[in-house]
Amino acid sequence: MSGRIPKQFIDDLLARVDIVEIIDQYVPLKKAGANHKACCPFHDEKSPSFNVSQTKQFYHCFGCGANGSAIGFLIDFDHMHFVDAVEYLANRAGMQVPREAIAPITQSQQALYDTLSACTSYYTAQLKNAPDAISYLQQRGISGETAREFKLGYAPAGWHNLEESLEASASTLHDAGMLVRNDSGRTHDRFRERIMYPIRDRRGRAIGFGGRIIGSGEPKYLNSPETILFQKGRELYGLYELRRARKSKSGHIVVVEGYMDVIALAEHGLRNAVATLGTATNTDQVHTLFRETDEIIFCFDGDNAGRQAAWRALNAALPCLKSGRIARFLFLPDGEDPDSIVNQQGQSGFEALATDAIEAADFLFAQLREQSGMESGTPGASHRARLAELGKPLVQALPPGVYRSLVEQQLSELVGTQIFEQKTSPAAPARARRSTANLGAPSPVRKALAAIFEKPGIVLEIDPELYNFADSIPGAKLLMEVITHVECNPDTTVSHLLEHFRDTPEADKLRQIASDGMLESATSAIDAPIELLSQAITQLNRESERLQFRELPLDKAPSQMTDDEKAELRRRFSKLQDKSG
Repeated sequence: MSGRIPKQFIDDLLARVDIVEIIDQYVPLKKAGANHKACCPFHDEKSPSFNVSQTKQFYHCFGCGANGSAIGFLIDFDHMHFVDAVEYLANRAGMQVPREAIAPITQSQQALYDTLSACTSYYTAQLKNAPDAISYLQQRGISGETAREFKLGYAPAGWHNLEESLEASASTLHDAGMLVRNDSGRTHDRFRERIMYPIRDRRGRAIGFGGRIIGSGEPKYLNSPETILFQKGRELYGLYELRRARKSKSGHIVVVEGYMDVIALAEHGLRNAVATLGTATNTDQVHTLFRETDEIIFCFDGDNAGRQAAWRALNAALPCLKSGRIARFLFLPDGEDPDSIVNQQGQSGFEALATDAIEAADFLFAQLREQSGMESGTPGASHRARLAELGKPLVQALPPGVYRSLVEQQLSELVGTQIFEQKTSPAAPARARRSTANLGAPSPVRKALAAIFEKPGIVLEIDPELYNFADSIPGAKLLMEVITHVECNPDTTVSHLLEHFRDTPEADKLRQIASDGMLESATSAIDAPIELLSQAITQLNRESERLQFRELPLDKAPSQMTDDEKAELRRRFSKLQDKSG
């Protein structure tokens, strides 16, 4: 059943399940004070730093930083999609997952989907009557079965085939990217005398096409332009077919550069390849793939162009690489591509090459050594300084955790000196952590949020009239949203709050505050939550008064002020003196 899952249902669900019972099925937990502990399932460790709070319904690892709710654990550990995780928990709790009605596809969008579907059918029908195109595919080793699975087709010669053969209007065909309009306003078919590769979204709907010319001419490959349905940087060719063919999420996914590479690998039983669509791999695409697997192999030509493309892919992958995720880089022999290798050496030959793929950190350091001049002669201080200058921002792009710490250590060893700030032990007293960080006192908003995440119910112990601070204070709007959510849901927990704000820009900030709160609790250094919240609200109200005072017409002489303005100025000034005194 389609539609968004109501947030209220998520709250009700999390109130019915116990995160300790859920995680204990995967990772045996032991009671340790107020929490439960285990060795972290997200990174290798000998002493347990993975903590699960039954009170907060929240888990946090003090080693690698992994944290979240019961839903988040199933997503991160068992690689479930969000909906799958919710349905799994609902089934355990004996609950039926409701769905909200979603905005229907607009008529114009549906017209584009229908038009592209009709184009796909037209091209596949034309392929049956195109002996040259069939011969080309046979020479490339593509069987009829594989051609049907990927819905390969053929665009015949001619300038107006689609307009003459389909019921769609020229305007709709143009909006779908299938027609080109010249300066005089006349249109003609974009694709002619080309093998056609439908590009499908995750639901299997055609959203665009790639076309390869089978005779002479340029460009050899031609893609649909971007439309309201098709954005190249968000899609991966072959992902729909990969998901249909895979029975589980085990095993790696190979990212290749061309449509024919994906199809040739599938022809030989390798159903784990996708291709970018004429653009460099970006972080959004890497995130998409890591929802499907724990290991990605980027496959490139071994020439300079291939190395440059691999370097761009590495930069895109760095923000996604945390403990438990692997990215490797496979460079093919000169003049070869996945298509040619699998046709010459078969499935086993390509898989043998894949075993030699270079781990991301090794590729990173090899490139940094080359770029900094460390490989030429005896490296001096200037080379090491250049290595640090180039490498530090790249390493800092990695998510915090054990993997990043190991890469930081490796770069420091190459440079010959420590170039990253030393971190204290997670078990160190909070006061020591604050002094080494030297970040100063936290803002009133952060103190208030920390107090609420320690014990959400304290929101109800504060006089609601005190929550009148200005929205213009940084973070105040988010704080008020959290307070309002707790007021409307008095039994809410930390996990409720985090799931309520999932997929919002503030989600990471709130997760970090919740994690810091668990650490503070573990070291017995947190102030009484109600006192901390009261102090923070008082500070915010004082700041609001100052902001309001600044907005008064102080640039006017008293003779220019109205009686109301003078009275308001006296009231505000008196109130500000009372609060500061």
